Amino acid sequence: MKGVPKISVDGLVPQSHHLSHWKGNQTPPPLKADTSTEIVLRYLAHPNPKQFFPQVSIITNNHFDTDGLLSVWALLNPKKAEPMAGRLIAAAEAGDFASFSSEEGVQMNLLIEALAGSKESPLYSQREAYTGPKETFLYKMILPMLPDLFRRKDEYRGLWRESYDSIVQSMELFEKGTIGVEEHEPEGLSVIIDEQRPARQAIDHHCQGNLFLVIEDREREEGGFGYELEYRYYAWADTVTRPPIQPIPMERLAEHLNRHEGLRVGKWMTGGYPGQSMTSALKYVDDEGHRALSRLSPDQVLRLVLEHLQSRESDSGDSTNESTNESPSESPSESH
Repeated sequence: MKGVPKISVDGLVPQSHHLSHWKGNQTPPPLKADTSTEIVLRYLAHPNPKQFFPQVSIITNNHFDTDGLLSVWALLNPKKAEPMAGRLIAAAEAGDFASFSSEEGVQMNLLIEALAGSKESPLYSQREAYTGPKETFLYKMILPMLPDLFRRKDEYRGLWRESYDSIVQSMELFEKGTIGVEEHEPEGLSVIIDEQRPARQAIDHHCQGNLFLVIEDREREEGGFGYELEYRYYAWADTVTRPPIQPIPMERLAEHLNRHEGLRVGKWMTGGYPGQSMTSALKYVDDEGHRALSRLSPDQVLRLVLEHLQSRESDSGDSTNESTNESPSESPSESH
């Protein structure tokens, strides 16, 4: 498809026009939104959409997920997509940002993920036998299931119900105070501690920070603690209504934690390990990238994390003051 005019929906495909929220996108500014699904809907609702991409007849994407699927479907089915706009966006937000956007949105994302990846999926045997790219197969099979999949999702409840119940249980544990939450507003940090890692949707819904320190208390059962420091789950995307989150270098913090850790089976890592999530900033892992158990107490880890964040704030403040003193008449530019 080289040299052929095309629209890259959700992903960033080379030599194409963009309707995407991935960082580095060239989506026209009037169309930008938090999810690619909403970007497509804005494009379709524009009074003159052809002004953006004249003579384009090919739609492409470089991966399969809920936001990508719904973006492609909406672009192919504008009249059907328009009255479903809110429902489509809710499912896309649930998928890309772990947002509890609506019950249906969360359930639809879980269903689409299960249809694509679960061994219990009715598509599983065909998917395994397919010799081409799996993404091609998934778009070919699941696109025709829309929009009826929204209406028929309860027929597939065996694929999504267990995961959904686990999310709801985490939400309820937060509401009851069973899961501990400690907010450090000046540093933008939420500390979450429980025996098992809570669902991401519950963390996103109940915590205020842009950084989450998620602690699994396994001291009684296994003699240690699991730790991961994560950005809020939309941080990887180019967002509009959700305020951008600037990444913080964590290498120095990892060095300090590893020095305090001593000889253990795990290591504090900022990245480069198998299975790293898109929003993970720092995690204690074994050689295979799995969660390992640290001997450091939550108080020790929290102290070092806060010191690191506070030192970053101080460095940023000093830098800002110096810049202001040198150029008092200029205001800093903002990047969105």
